[in-house]
Amino acid sequence: REIVTGLKYQQKILRHGIQVEKMLQMVGSYAPKTEVQSYTSPMEEMPTGLLARGTYNVKSLFTDDDNHQWLKWDWNFELKKDW
Repeated sequence: REIVTGLKYQQKILRHGIQVEKMLQMVGSYAPKTEVQSYTSPMEEMPTGLLARGTYNVKSLFTDDDNHQWLKWDWNFELKKDW
C-alpha cells in the first residue's frame, strides 16, 4: 500500500553454522498494485562432489533503501547424490 524503492533480495547459505555463500540481488522499485506481485530469482549452481553433500540452512530477506524488512524467512535444503 506504499511505494517501495530499492527493493533488494538477500540470501545467506550456511552449512554447520558457517556462511558458505551470500547473494545480494537488486529487484527494483515498485508502486502499489491491487494484484499480487512475485519475484523469481536467477538460477544458481551448487558445487558437486562428496564434500558438498549435506544439509544447508538458508536465510532469505527482502529489504528496501530504508532498511525496512518486507519479508524474512529461513529454509533448508539437502544436497544428495541421487534424487
